[in-house]
Amino acid sequence: MKFRSRTDVLDRIPNKFDAVLAVSQRVKMLVDGKRRLIEENDENFIKIAMEEISRGALEVAITEPEKQPV
Repeated sequence: MKFRSRTDVLDRIPNKFDAVLAVSQRVKMLVDGKRRLIEENDENFIKIAMEEISRGALEVAITEPEKQPV
């Protein structure tokens, strides 16, 4: 598998902080035993998560947090 660069992920998720959160949340899911969305033999969960996002196999929804009244 070709290792996806961060620019491939940023094409799908333009905000780099949101991209890092999306990759880390997907890695946690993979560690917990969730099914892979792509057929790759690589054991590196970070690479798998980045590949899933880059290919569009994983849909990422970014929501804005609710503002708390001051």
